[in-house]
Amino acid sequence: MKYATQLSRVFTGVLFILSGFIKANDTLGFSYKLEEYFEIFHKEFPLPQFLGFDWMSFAAMAEPLSMFICIFEILCGVALLLGAFARLNAWLLLVMIVFFTVLTGYSAITNKVTDCGCFGDAIKLKPIESFFKDLFLLLMILFIFFGVKNIKPLFNKTIQNILLSVALLVSTFFTFYTFMFLPRIDFLPYKIGNDITEKMKCPVGSPTDSFAMVFIYEKNGVKEEFDMNHLPSDTNYKFVDRIDKQVRVGCKPPIHDFVIYDENGIDFTDSLFAKDEYKLVLIQKNSKDGRQGLEKQMAALANDWTQQSHLQFWALSNTSHDEIEAYRHEHQLSFPYYLVDGTPLKSMIRSSPGLILMKKSTVVKKWSAYNFPDYSIVLKYMK
Repeated sequence: MKYATQLSRVFTGVLFILSGFIKANDTLGFSYKLEEYFEIFHKEFPLPQFLGFDWMSFAAMAEPLSMFICIFEILCGVALLLGAFARLNAWLLLVMIVFFTVLTGYSAITNKVTDCGCFGDAIKLKPIESFFKDLFLLLMILFIFFGVKNIKPLFNKTIQNILLSVALLVSTFFTFYTFMFLPRIDFLPYKIGNDITEKMKCPVGSPTDSFAMVFIYEKNGVKEEFDMNHLPSDTNYKFVDRIDKQVRVGCKPPIHDFVIYDENGIDFTDSLFAKDEYKLVLIQKNSKDGRQGLEKQMAALANDWTQQSHLQFWALSNTSHDEIEAYRHEHQLSFPYYLVDGTPLKSMIRSSPGLILMKKSTVVKKWSAYNFPDYSIVLKYMK
């Protein structure tokens, strides 16, 4: 039991620190995953409102919750390696892993959340893989929980508290820094250096979707499916329908849902990438979300860009046309907005508003709402 406890302590501690830092690298992305869980729970398991709280109240706090979980996870891992507060930490770890095992188990059964976000976008796990991962961690933590008497502090209390304080400061700084100024390591397909149009294609020779004709017949109130080579000869079967059934899932490119429309529903995706020139793309998922008060900087940059560079300034949003037009007129924004689904907007840049400089279809530079540039800064990256 002693050796199993020590091995579990080291393995679990390292894994929690790694998992915490990967999620802290992209706290906004992790908050999107929490929102997804809360929205599903709101529909599937409605809670009686208590003091004004329900699942959607938690969804509204997804960003601070994601930051707290990242920091908490890192601290638990560090404390585990140091052997600090062993009994309290064992209880916290057990409660945490039971909670996440229930979440991933629910995802594995229903497949309603296809990625738990346990390791951000760095390591994508299928629901069933996440569930088995948590079951294994649960086993490790049970070794720790029942063998906690075998865990001794590595240092005296003074050094232990200093190291924990340093871990708290570093993890908190890193979490807030990446939240404000974008992930330090971008694992998404729109990262700097990527060619978006290339990411919208599958490699040559990749398998494609395959479909087969399926015929549905009914006999004695029971419907059965047959392929075209094995149609029933029994006259008691009655034809009901013919459908195309997918028998093989083909390649899905990293970027498969990026489409731009104007207010009339006309596709402008090709127009964005048509010319081999620089372009500035403003990403503003919703005019009411994200950092407020940047409208003057956005307007000034757009004016300088179009007047001095003589290039088009693009703005992409998932806000309705009427709402975005009212927003434009309120803040005297001269550039038009194009409609894009919210999912690719979340992947393009982890900030709202955010700004992307592209050369034709290649991402050159990104800026978040907390370091929004002026024209002179953009010009440096063009040169």
